[in-house]
Amino acid sequence: MDVDEQAIPVWQLSEGELFGGLLESEKALRRHYGRMLEFVAEAEKRGVAVAQGYAGTVSLLMMALHLTRGEAKARLAQATTPMPLVTEALRAGEIGAAQVREIQKVLAQAPDTLPEAERLATEDTLVELGCQADATQVAKVGQRILGHWDVENAPPKDRERPAGPYREFHGRYRRDGQYVFSGQLDPESAGELEGVLHPLAKPDPADADGHRDPRSHAQRHGDALAEIISRTARADDLPTTGGERAVVTVTISLAELEQRAEAAMLNASGYTSISQLRRWCCEAKVLPAVLGSQGEVLDLGRAQRLATPAQRRALVIRDRGCTRPGCTRGPKWCQVHHVVSWIDDGLSDLDNMILVCARHHRELHHTGWTVRIRHGTPEFTPPEWLDPERKPIRNTAHQPPVQRSSRIPRQREPVP
Repeated sequence: MDVDEQAIPVWQLSEGELFGGLLESEKALRRHYGRMLEFVAEAEKRGVAVAQGYAGTVSLLMMALHLTRGEAKARLAQATTPMPLVTEALRAGEIGAAQVREIQKVLAQAPDTLPEAERLATEDTLVELGCQADATQVAKVGQRILGHWDVENAPPKDRERPAGPYREFHGRYRRDGQYVFSGQLDPESAGELEGVLHPLAKPDPADADGHRDPRSHAQRHGDALAEIISRTARADDLPTTGGERAVVTVTISLAELEQRAEAAMLNASGYTSISQLRRWCCEAKVLPAVLGSQGEVLDLGRAQRLATPAQRRALVIRDRGCTRPGCTRGPKWCQVHHVVSWIDDGLSDLDNMILVCARHHRELHHTGWTVRIRHGTPEFTPPEWLDPERKPIRNTAHQPPVQRSSRIPRQREPVP
């Protein structure tokens, strides 16, 4: 938006000018935030705060900019943490302050033994996601990365705890008879709890008068927990998801199958060890999925006209969750979407179907976003008002850090 446009009242702008001004204003804010961090870094480097009589840079920022101590400390941490790719993205106006905050939190906790190449690849993963999604989604992926580092690199924590799964439960009755409780579960148990809690916590269908389920999110989960307790008490009437018990999908390449090697991927959270995999396999169906050299599914049940459970499992292996760039929702939250709709003679084949969450499913049907599958990977194209060049983008939120650690960071064009 040029100077003349800035002088025009916004109510007089065309729709295109309004959208353009909105995007350019946000980019300008992001660039200014990056420039502000450069000032903070230089002030800390020179020690100007102490020279002016302040206790340090944090005190200077608090007094001069009227920031809270938390805000001042966060800006200093972002300014002094080596983040070259974040700096580039800020100069280009691609990410904002909230995304920078979450990225810095993750990088600040990187183990000392982490190779520099992997640290840079992790930064690139988070920056690329930050260009597509809000800070909440960046934080979710950041937690996955921290979990990976804890398992693979960091020394064990809480050494006083006994070996094995650590769980706690605290409960008490109130005077009115209500039972109040708190506690914590190990990742395996938490994954199992989520698996049975989710299908029971869904909102009830609208009644005959069109009234929706009046229960809050917390109330629905409370009722779901009560249902789990009731069903468990009957022992032989446990809940299922999608009409079948927990499913473990073991994936193996054709070459590895011939060599009788094994590789596994689970459609569940909380997986931490091979021994845990063996325990789950004893209790669930084990479904073979033979993969080609590029990871494409070669054999996963017979194809049928509609999306079958076998096809959905194949989509879980390929997509890992919602395919909309920036979305971190896992497979259990997703629906199957036809790239070419059924009404337009689209087929229910794997190369015409993707996983997408309900929110982004609606977005595909009612906004200017489009999707295609290219070389076996879904690619989304934003509407013209959001990206005049309409460059296809992919979701990288579901790629584990191990796979991305050897990836060469993408190069951005320098911004003058």
